[in-house]
Amino acid sequence: LPHVPGHELAGIVEAVGKDVRRWKAGDRVTLPFVCGCGQCPQCVSGNHQVCDSQFQPGFTHWGSFAEYVAVDYADLNVVKLPEEIDFVTAASLGCRFVTSFRAIVDQGKVAAGQWVAVHGCGGVGLSAIMIASAAGAQVVAVDIAEDKLAFATTIGAAATVNARDGGDVVERIVELTGGGAHLSIDALGSPS
Repeated sequence: LPHVPGHELAGIVEAVGKDVRRWKAGDRVTLPFVCGCGQCPQCVSGNHQVCDSQFQPGFTHWGSFAEYVAVDYADLNVVKLPEEIDFVTAASLGCRFVTSFRAIVDQGKVAAGQWVAVHGCGGVGLSAIMIASAAGAQVVAVDIAEDKLAFATTIGAAATVNARDGGDVVERIVELTGGGAHLSIDALGSPS
């Protein structure tokens, strides 16, 4: 302390520094969860999320619960926000949707017709379900809460498994998918 948390944010640019070229006061913007410098080997390779000089509002710098948030390397990290996307929706994109997109599309290389098992139906898991479904995959949502599983079906899950029901989750996924998932995402981080 003192520190102000909040790693998901969107808002209106209040002021810009002397080196900022792409943004002006009044612009509607958001940004990713991990911001890069744009110059280190990781950034140059397109992996800003593991930047040697990364900053993360809410963790390494004051975050979105502050009245104002300073954004380093703004020309690289700030993203224009269209009028039709509200600030609450936009704030969810920089962490949970980008994390899920990278896992499903960039790392998992999901293809239409494949099966994806998503373990955990919180923010990241629900985002993964939407992204995998939008990519044409069939999704099995796994959670311990029936309300979350019911919601998962409304956003693209083709099947659900309640891990609390006592059955073998793996066997159930194999049965539902006709042989097993092509990609499995841990969006929970719990050994059980």
